[in-house]
Amino acid sequence: MEQINTCKVLGDWTAAFDLNDTDKDYGNSVRFRILDYVISAIAGLKVNNDYNHMVERVMYGFGGNEQSSVLFCEKKVPAPAAAYMNASYGHGADLDDGHKTANGHPGVAVIPAVLALAESEDRSNQSVYEGILTGYEIYIRVSNAVQPSALQRGFHGTGVVGAVAASAACAKLLGLDADKTCQAISYGAVQASGLFEVSESGQMTKPVNPANACRTGVISALMAREGIHAPIHPFEGVKGFYKAFSGNPHVEEITSGLGGPLLIDTSYVKLYPACRHLHPVVDAGAALRKMDDVNLNQIKSIKITTYPNSILVTGNIRKPVSADEGKFSMTYALAKALQNGTYTLDDLEDCKNMSQETSALIDKMEIIPDQFYENKEDHIRGCHVALIMEDGRMMEVSRLLPKGDPETPLTEADLMGKMSSCCKGIYGRSEQSDIYKCIMQDEILDLGHLFHILHHYSN
Repeated sequence: MEQINTCKVLGDWTAAFDLNDTDKDYGNSVRFRILDYVISAIAGLKVNNDYNHMVERVMYGFGGNEQSSVLFCEKKVPAPAAAYMNASYGHGADLDDGHKTANGHPGVAVIPAVLALAESEDRSNQSVYEGILTGYEIYIRVSNAVQPSALQRGFHGTGVVGAVAASAACAKLLGLDADKTCQAISYGAVQASGLFEVSESGQMTKPVNPANACRTGVISALMAREGIHAPIHPFEGVKGFYKAFSGNPHVEEITSGLGGPLLIDTSYVKLYPACRHLHPVVDAGAALRKMDDVNLNQIKSIKITTYPNSILVTGNIRKPVSADEGKFSMTYALAKALQNGTYTLDDLEDCKNMSQETSALIDKMEIIPDQFYENKEDHIRGCHVALIMEDGRMMEVSRLLPKGDPETPLTEADLMGKMSSCCKGIYGRSEQSDIYKCIMQDEILDLGHLFHILHHYSN
């Protein structure tokens, strides 16, 4: 295949993209993603509170122009700072959307950046929609080109690819031409960063990666508008993005289908506050819990068979001692799903005082790698969970995809249940209804009104 200049291809497409030329109304898709981001940010406000306060103290301490709103606070800060802070909330509970082949979270790496810059630049709803749509498109394509190599090298794709996607999204929001959009993307690629060691320890800091991506996106677009000249070949260059994060990129992912149906609707939506890799295990545990003849006291052993990348990220913390660790513990999540039929924000808090029953279930678990359960072509990313009972019976469930993936989409009732759970103790039913109406039903998406609603919550 003839080598392409990835930056130019993406820059040309982004600058030329016009929502009016699409064969589908993507406005509802964008609003749905904004709603899910806001719900996830509310969860992040609850479960990552210590980290949030540290970020707030540091970022507010810098001062600066009052350009863009911060979630849950009536203060305004410079647009890059608002993007950074709002992405921190959005990823604090690991409930934000993601993409199974792209191995990351496009929404939280794009939406906070676009909203912050849109407010500071007073941009229209169409500009916001186009920015978010192009951000998702660039994220998924670039990430598909470098994954799973980037993950296996220890990089967090949400920060790495997010810097590129947010830069493209913000360039589109500003209406930059093709050359300046290319400069913004290149400048973003140069700054791409983020280690996935945050899934092993110090999990409270995991939001730093999308936060940096969002801040990078805002700054890159503004710098491109000023006229910077970034590297010509930031991706294919001998010291470039592909060399750093992959080594053997799937460059065909950049152009395959580009210009056709947009990829935003291929992202999944989460039901559980934890890394996506363990969601199939929770679904399987919940299904086993519903079986009439399953007695947890009669379980002899539990076998979890899943794909190696899932084990790499969520298989190392068997008995978490904090909510931060609970978001990355496959064994703990399965134990709670077997006990309660789900995995919730309350379960994350229960990590601090784990019951003997939960601990005993974890002691019976064995994790077995099997590449069968991750297959990009067949849209598989799941697991098999088997309970071996004391009397020799085996109870087993396979989940090739968790609920919330495009092939197994959430219902409106599911999303409302997620919203109710995340808003518990923070927003009442009336406020929840106002948030939903503002984002999903009002003719114009009024960002000022949305932030006003979110500013008034129960501490």
